[in-house]
Amino acid sequence: MPELPEVETVRRMLAEAVPGRRVARANVSGKRLRTSSLVRLPTQLRARTFAMPRRIGKFLLLDLDGGFTLLSHLGMSGRWLFWPPGRKPDAALEHVHLKIAFADGAALWFQDVRRFGMLRVLPTAKLARDASLRLLGPDPLAEPRDGDALRAAARGSRTSIKVWLLDQRRIAGLGNIYASEVLFRAGVDPRRRAGALDAEAWRRVAREVPAVLEESIARMGTTFSSYRTLWNEPGQYGEQLLVYDRGGEPCRSCGTPVRRIVQAGRSTYFCPTCQRARPRRSSPRPRLSNR
Repeated sequence: MPELPEVETVRRMLAEAVPGRRVARANVSGKRLRTSSLVRLPTQLRARTFAMPRRIGKFLLLDLDGGFTLLSHLGMSGRWLFWPPGRKPDAALEHVHLKIAFADGAALWFQDVRRFGMLRVLPTAKLARDASLRLLGPDPLAEPRDGDALRAAARGSRTSIKVWLLDQRRIAGLGNIYASEVLFRAGVDPRRRAGALDAEAWRRVAREVPAVLEESIARMGTTFSSYRTLWNEPGQYGEQLLVYDRGGEPCRSCGTPVRRIVQAGRSTYFCPTCQRARPRRSSPRPRLSNR
């Protein structure tokens, strides 16, 4: 599933492509995305002009004139694709559920093979009350929190720190890939209870959350299968991953084989040496020569 860095990469590209462009027409497939029908989208989008897109966690907010917003979530396999004026969209593409034709000849399509994505138009003024957004926690880039704030939020929690970080009510946008990377770089065992972490451990976690996310955004995110940018390019951060999807391979810091375990139905990768159960005083330092 695309996580915050992938969605932010798409948002930044959309910010260069769609603001000021007016919708001439829109067409949808006859299939549903997640639980919503797309049948009303062509009427809701027609003659609307796009403003600057925003993001909250993993959600894209594509603001339109007239006080409306196209709310988008990429789900498991969704992606936006853009063609400037003079370039024809790829007619051979399958599983395209929204096709927007702009008045100037540009085109914006939403493709989603597995159909877990979301596309809904709603009044911008009602976004904060929408069921998809109202329970989200702070965005870690828009509203970064220090270690004390995170520790206070986790006080009394008996769930593991890895599962706690994945709770979108706690931190909006942090997903499975980057939670594993954050905990490795912070030197924290993913099995430790969130409520039992000391102040120093939380300080390291708070430092690494935005650092990992920003580094991934700088490389357009991570692609394992379907994620692509607006220009159909794969993300380049995969080669920088230190533990995620590296089960059995040597740790890039100490050489110990990286372990894979399952937590709340999700794969977790960690180094049992660099991420000891007892608190560490320093973060592991990867050996860049082994990348």
